[in-house]
Amino acid sequence: MKNKIIHTKKDLLLGRGRDEIAGGFEKIQQLCVSRRNFMQGAGVLLGGAVLSGLIGGTAEALADEAVETGKFVFPRLQFTVTDNTPDRWDVHPKGDIILRRKLRELTNINVSMEPKVVRLEDFDDMVRNPFVFMTSEGNFKLPENEEKNVREFLERGGFIMADDCVYNGKEDRFFKAYVSLINKLFPDNPMRKIPYDHEIFHIYYDFANGCPHMQGVPNGAYGLFEPGTGRIMTWCSPGDIHCGWVNAWWSPEKNMEAMKMGVNIIIYFLSH
Repeated sequence: MKNKIIHTKKDLLLGRGRDEIAGGFEKIQQLCVSRRNFMQGAGVLLGGAVLSGLIGGTAEALADEAVETGKFVFPRLQFTVTDNTPDRWDVHPKGDIILRRKLRELTNINVSMEPKVVRLEDFDDMVRNPFVFMTSEGNFKLPENEEKNVREFLERGGFIMADDCVYNGKEDRFFKAYVSLINKLFPDNPMRKIPYDHEIFHIYYDFANGCPHMQGVPNGAYGLFEPGTGRIMTWCSPGDIHCGWVNAWWSPEKNMEAMKMGVNIIIYFLSH
């Protein structure tokens, strides 16, 4: 019971919906899901229908009993970086810490505050963490085994949130490299700009003009859309919202917009 939290009917009386009450999926780590049965096991814990299954029953039923949930884990993805730039895959971990704290403050999501690194080269490590955050400021070219892991991870229901750390405050090297990678792996379904009316921009906070832009090239956020369902499988933003989480270089209001966008992305993942 060490890592469990009990949510009571007070949550519902405060108007918190099931998607907000449901914690994340640290339980996936406990399942020790193998490469072969990732979707069979992880699929039980991912998606909107899964949230209601995880916490059980309807809103009316929830009001009558306590709800036990796991924790949402926000890991950083370690990957091969070939460009000789100072800010690589592990840049500014403080931003991750602050976002976790804000996620806990601004929502009722039960989030783990523990830092975690997931290695792209180790697929068994990845499948225990269906949501990963990836960033850098430079170009990168993955070795074949890491490319294969990206494709398989996304096809099995994993979600990669990618954000460009922006080289020299004005370029989009990482953004271009990531979009190029995904388009190579999914040649018949390339990434495309996410329209401003998409629910990821309105699921919790409203962003009428799409993803907040801190610095760099204003390409807009891109997504890989799952054929048939339209679900966003991976997100890539060019404007350094991660550095907004660090809360050091722009106004508090602008930094808060970056944090709120991070919250939206996580809630979108948890509910799809």
